[in-house]
This record gives sequence, structure tokens and C-alpha cells, in this order.
Amino acid sequence: MGVAALFVLFPLWRHHRPAASEQEVRVDTNLGIFEERQRELQNELAHGNLEVDQFEALLLELKKSLLSDTEKDVGKKRSGSQKQKQHGSAGKDWLSKAIPAAMILLIPIVAFTMYDRWGYLSDVQLMGLYEQTIDPNIDQQQSRDLVIALGRVVQEDPSNQWAWYFLGRNFSNLGMFNEAGIAFERSSDLMVEGPDKAAALGLLAQIRYLLAEGELTAEVLEVIELARSINPSENASLQLLSVDAEIKGDYQAAIGYWRLMIQANPNSVQAQQLRERITEAQRLIAQEGGADMNQEQGPVIDVNISLADGLVLPAGLRLFVAARNADQEGMPPLAATDLRADDLPMTVTLDESMAITPMFSLTAAETIYVSATVSLSGTANVQSGDYRAVSENFAHNNQHAVIDLVIRDIVP
Repeated sequence: MGVAALFVLFPLWRHHRPAASEQEVRVDTNLGIFEERQRELQNELAHGNLEVDQFEALLLELKKSLLSDTEKDVGKKRSGSQKQKQHGSAGKDWLSKAIPAAMILLIPIVAFTMYDRWGYLSDVQLMGLYEQTIDPNIDQQQSRDLVIALGRVVQEDPSNQWAWYFLGRNFSNLGMFNEAGIAFERSSDLMVEGPDKAAALGLLAQIRYLLAEGELTAEVLEVIELARSINPSENASLQLLSVDAEIKGDYQAAIGYWRLMIQANPNSVQAQQLRERITEAQRLIAQEGGADMNQEQGPVIDVNISLADGLVLPAGLRLFVAARNADQEGMPPLAATDLRADDLPMTVTLDESMAITPMFSLTAAETIYVSATVSLSGTANVQSGDYRAVSENFAHNNQHAVIDLVIRDIVP
């Protein structure tokens, strides 16, 4: 706003500066011409091209010409000044000063009003509500207050996806799961396809799982599959699947889900806790006399992924690794995971636990291929500009296989 005011102040300041009139400019020009012509005559005299009497006569004529021109310009200036007074120039001067001054006063008011109407002022104000929501020390009274505040926001702007999302978080804190489900569903509907949408769907799946009294109903599985089709390593969905598998005593499946969660963030506190749970689950499998804890059910594909020499990628990009049926192009992946390209090079293990849906699994396909995609958009859908490496088709034969992929090619 201060910069905008300068655009008004500068012309206003110039208005008070004495400006040279047209007549004054002409006088200065005539003086310059006179001085230049006088120097020429002096040079001519010095070189003997003029006699003294000739020089004096020409100089006198030059002075008369200058005097005549100057008197005309002064007369015009006086005449113009008199006419300006006769036509009420004082009123015009007052308006020319008052209008810029009024504009200076109006700039802050208009700017604030326009920013409030079309700018991001509401988002800035909402940031405080969002930060309170994710505070780990929030109590129930604070959650109630936030529900009221965020409720006002969605009443005024039903298309605010993040207001709905954080409203769902606060409803969950209060145990109002029906309301939380509505908020998360509304939020996910408003979001474009990407990690945020997958996260909202994952939380929606958890809410529906609780409302179904801890059962993975068809409705819950449908939401999980949708979330994992966007992000195969969506954390909330994997938590549900691993908990359900552990409750049913299917420790092999639970271990597979835990490994996916570890790969998503291998250095986190959660990853360390999951490694301990894997160790305990493997011990239980051995005690119960089940399958050898080092034996995997179905095919296992180890994918060694690296970057081509000299290739440097921007930080923070996502890496999608997937195994697909070579005979059914365009179908969902048989196994997939979502990692960070910053961690390359790495080895990724694909197995049956990473199936997006039970209908599509590694054992269901005889011939497969593996791809690794560094996504610039952050979504699993391959787009122009992404970096991608794809293996040859091969038969896994329900055994262990090792694949090497070097990322170098850009998707056209």
C-alpha cells in the first residue's frame, strides 16, 4: 500500500514544483542561439574574415533580434497569466490538489477491502485454527471451540477442502465419528488427486472401520483401495490392514504391511517400533509351528533402483515402484509402494502383501514387469516430464527374483 501511495504522491509533489513555461523555454533557446552566433562572429573577426565595423554592425543587429524575441515572449506570458486568472484557475488548482490527497487516504481502505474479498486473508486467519488442530496437547474444550470456528468457515465457504479436513480431525478428537466421516468424505471429494486426497481417504477409511465396530467391510475396503490407488503406501490405510491382519493372526500379511510403512519413512520412530513388532511377529510364527519366519509366501521381487550417472533430481520428489501384469496392460498394479527419490539408490522388495486389491496379486500373473517412476507431480499416474525406468517382461515362477533399474529416461 505504501508503494501504491507513492504513485499518487509523486505527481502531487511535482504539481507544487515550479514548472518552466513554454515562453521561458523559448527565451532560454533564443539566448543560446544568440551566444552561439556571437562566438561565431568573434571567430570570424579573429581570423580576419570580418572588419571591425562589420563585426559591430552584425553584433548590433543580433542584439536587436534577441531583444525583439524576448519582449514578445514576455508579453505572451503576461497575457496568458491574466487569462488564467479570468477563467477561475484557482478552483481548478484546488481540485487538482484535493483529488490526489483523497486517493492517498482511500488506498489503504480499498486495498484492505479488496484483499479481504479476493485475496488470501481468510487463509491466513485459518492457519491459526489449523495449527491448533494438529497440536498434540489439544484438549477436548479446545477441540469444541475449533469445531465451532471451523463450522463457521465451511458454512461461509463449503468448498474449503482444508476446513473440512481439520473439522474432521476435531470431530475425531471428540469421538463424534459420524460427523468426522462426513467431514473427511467432503474434504476428499473436494481435493484433486494426490497425496493429500489419499490421506483424507485413509482417515475416512479409519472412521468407517470404527463405525463398523472394527470390521473391514466392503465399504471400508473400497475406500482403502481408492486411497492406495493414489498412494500405495498411504499410512492410515496400511495401519488398518495391518491391525486387521494381526487380529486375525495373519502375521505374514501384517509383516508385509509393516514393511511398507517402514519403507515410507525408514528413519522415523514409528519405523523403529514396527521393526520390533516384525521381530515379535516372526517369533510367534516360529512358536506356532507355522511357516519358517524367513520364508515368504508367493513370489518376492527385489528391485535395485539407482540414478544414471550425472543425473541430479530436485529434492522432495516421490518414487513409485510397481509390478504389473505384462498380459493385461492398463490394469492396476499387482504390487506397489511409494517412496522418496531422495533415498536413491535403494533396494525395494515387492511381494504379495503389497497388492493394491485382492483381485490383482503377483501370483495371479504368470508374466510381469517392474517400473520405477520419479513423479514431478507427486501422483502415481505417469505424466510427461517424469523420470521412468521399466524392466523387461519376465516370469517370476512364484520364486525370488532380482531386478536392476537405472532411472535415466524422461517420459515424453
